[in-house]
Amino acid sequence: MTNKEAVERWARHIIPAVFRAEDALQKARPEWKERLKNVTDDNVSQIAEQYCTEIATIIVKYGSDYEPDGTLDE
Repeated sequence: MTNKEAVERWARHIIPAVFRAEDALQKARPEWKERLKNVTDDNVSQIAEQYCTEIATIIVKYGSDYEPDGTLDE
């Protein structure tokens, strides 16, 4: 894959999926808005990891190739 193809893949597929998942998370769990407002230097890494995990979970669960395997909470 060329660099240009990689950029196109990110721009067309990966980044839009992240934005859609973030919107879905905000709707499903509105408490995240407050958690994100209250990020501090002391908890930024922990909150970022949790937020990214929630977004990744949404992307995986709602992907066309998702097959439950018991490793995610349903």
